[in-house]
This record gives sequence, C-alpha cells and structure tokens, in this order.
Amino acid sequence: MKILFDETQKERGLIFDNFQKLAETLENSGHQLSRLDTFPIKYSEITRSDIVVFLCPDGSKLYGHEVKALLRFVDEGGSVAVFANAGGDRGLNTNMNTLLKHFDMEIVANQLFDYKNYDLKLESNPIITQFYNHSITEGLNEVTLVSSCSINIGKKVVELARTSSDSDPPSATVMAIASYGLGTVFVCGSYLMLSDLKSGLKLKDNKKLAENIFNFISESQTEKTEQKTPEKELKIEQETEPLKERYEDKHPVEEIPPQAISPMSIVQELKEEMKIKEPVEAKAEEKLSKDDIYSAMAIIQDLEKDISELNIEDPGYRDILLTDMARRKGIDYSQVLPYLEKIREKERRKTESGHTKEVGTRRMDEATIPTPSPADRFEEEVLIFDETLEEQIHASSRTTPTTQQLQRSDLTEVVDAIKELKNSVDVLSANLIHLMSEIVLEIKEQKGKKRIF
Repeated sequence: MKILFDETQKERGLIFDNFQKLAETLENSGHQLSRLDTFPIKYSEITRSDIVVFLCPDGSKLYGHEVKALLRFVDEGGSVAVFANAGGDRGLNTNMNTLLKHFDMEIVANQLFDYKNYDLKLESNPIITQFYNHSITEGLNEVTLVSSCSINIGKKVVELARTSSDSDPPSATVMAIASYGLGTVFVCGSYLMLSDLKSGLKLKDNKKLAENIFNFISESQTEKTEQKTPEKELKIEQETEPLKERYEDKHPVEEIPPQAISPMSIVQELKEEMKIKEPVEAKAEEKLSKDDIYSAMAIIQDLEKDISELNIEDPGYRDILLTDMARRKGIDYSQVLPYLEKIREKERRKTESGHTKEVGTRRMDEATIPTPSPADRFEEEVLIFDETLEEQIHASSRTTPTTQQLQRSDLTEVVDAIKELKNSVDVLSANLIHLMSEIVLEIKEQKGKKRIF
C-alpha cells in the first residue's frame, strides 16, 4: 500500500525525521512511504496514493479546494488518517474539523488526564485498556496515549477505544473510524504515541496498534476491489428476475436468454471503467495548471472573499494585504493577476450585457485591482520640498561648488531617508492589517462555529 504523509500543513510529525521508527515499521510490513511537501493539496497528487496521513498539523489551515480534493479522494476509495494533539484545532490554530465534520467526527479542544492509570509518571499519558472488538484493536492489551485530546463521534462512526471512568474527561473516545463513499477515515487524539521519543512507539502496544491501523486499511481496500464484480452480477440477477415473472404468461420462453443479459452487463462494466478512469481527467487538469496557476487562482479568490468581509475602504491597502497574504502562501500575486483580470473582464461583460449600469453606481470589482492613485499629501509635500531645494541650490551663487555639492548631498539623503520611512510605515500598516484580518477571521470562526453533535 502507498502511504502519503502530508507536510504542507506544518506538521509536527515528519515521517523521515522524528518518526523514523514508524517509517521502518511500516516499510517492514511492505508499505511504500512518501511525503507531500508541495502546497497546495491537489487531487491529482494524492490520488496516486492509497492513504493520506496527517501527523498533527500546526498553525496552518486547509482551504476549501483542498477539503474538496480530500473528500473526492476518500469518496472514490482512498483513506485518510488524522493524528491530533492536546488542544485540538483551537490549541494548534488549525481547521481539521472542517474536513472531519463531513465524516461525523470532531477533535475536541481539550487534553486528557488520568489520575490512576498513567505512564512515565505523567498524568497526561493515560493508559488505554478499554478497546472495542475490531481488527485495529486485535491483540492490544494496553496502549499509552501521549498528550492527547478526545474525539466527538456521530452515530455511524465506529468507536475503537476510550479512556477509563477515572480519566478527565471520563470515558472519552480517543480513536474512531468511519466509512465515506468507498473510502475510510481514521482519527486518533494523539500523534506523539507513534513518535521516536521515549514516550512514543516503544510504549506498551503502541507499535502493534500502528501496524494494525495501516494493515486494516490496506486489507479493506483490497476487499472492496475484489467485491466489485460479484456485486454487479448479483444486481443484474435481481433486475432480471422480475422480468422473467412479468412475461412468463405471455411468452412461452421458459427463461430470458443470456444474450439479453450480456448487453446490460457490458454497459455496467463500461460505467465502472469510466469511474475508475476518472484520474485521467485530473492529469489533463494538471497539464493546464503547469505552473500551478489554476491552484493559485483558487487560493487568491478565497483570500479575496476573506478580505472583502473586513470592509476595508482603501483599495490600496486591500491590494497590499492580498499581496502579502498570497506571499505567505508561496504565491506570486503578480503572475496570477493577468489571469484573474481576464476572468473579471468576462464576468463584467456578462453583467453589462444582462443589466444596464445605472448612473452613479459602482462595480464591486473596480476596487479589486486599484488604479494608480495620485500622490497623497505626504508625497506632494516631498515634491514641494524637492522643488524648493532645487531653487535654493540654484540661487546660492555665493557658495563654493564644494559647499553647494555638500548641501545638496546632505539634503538629498534626508529626503531619501524620509521616503524610506514612509515605505516602512506602509509595510507596517500592511502587517497590522494582516494581523487584524487574522484576528477578525478567528473571532468569526469561533462565533460561527457550531457543534456537529
């Protein structure tokens, strides 16, 4: 099985760094390991693997198009494993619940303690002994969780393990698995339990648990692939049986000839082949986005929606903020801008063709790409100062050439220093706006957040 470990979300757990023992364990079991470190997460990249693993994302959030790519991946037979940490999304400044809510699961912003059953003399390392009957928990007696949070689960989610009644919170779910489409999603509240540290893979039956998790997912995917053909044949038999009863009195033929069934079987097989070959479309899409232009455009459009909610009136500051936020995501906004302008121009033409623009109204997209603004008051004063300086220099005929050159040089340096100061203030303003946007969006997310259970 091909296992892909994500590193685009600033994961604390790196498979070939501080999780080398886990990598060795999985490779000895016959799995092929690789890592994803190219942002953003794209369907065309993850579909080459069987399972995508998140080892504690930290300080990074999934975008909408990344969540959609992961949902499609799981729906079509892929698997996702998420290993969290104490504090959940709130403590790590992540949004993994944006993905997990589609599977009726939620990592809770808390930390588990057990004051009776704990390991390494730390109450934050609870020992788990309550397991549910499942292939993942087979052969497990005790597992040590390290700095773990709990998990909220829905009715269709299978609970695998929970803490004791003496823990805080008591009897909390710590491991669960769910089905979505043709795929599987596994969630655990602790990622450090599989690390190379002393309080990691060596503890209790932690290594056995890691082997069971990935072996079960590998076996379940193989079973689903093998069961596809018998399911189709059974469905055809169920559909043809009523036809036999319906026409039994009118036609002397005792049974429907096989020739009548074979075309139906061929059509069903063609449909299944078309579903299986959907990644071909992803390859074509990847060819169009040679320099990640389309992925960058999607990210820029998401950023524009976030910025528009801040109601910043100055278009210049909006543009500075958008450029800065794009840079933080590794995107050169100037390269994406021409493509965005074409899309906006098409949308503007459609709007103008369908509706006549009223006098005095203003298009919403006019402020998105600001036109060069005239010099502000500060720049005008600097220009006046430059002109006055030139006049004084030409008028000072009594001074020597050397003194005149020194005066001009000193004053020019002052003007340059003032201009640099203004640029620094502009950069500081952009950073303050960026900080403000993060605070506002975080407050909005916390207020609008609803429990899914």
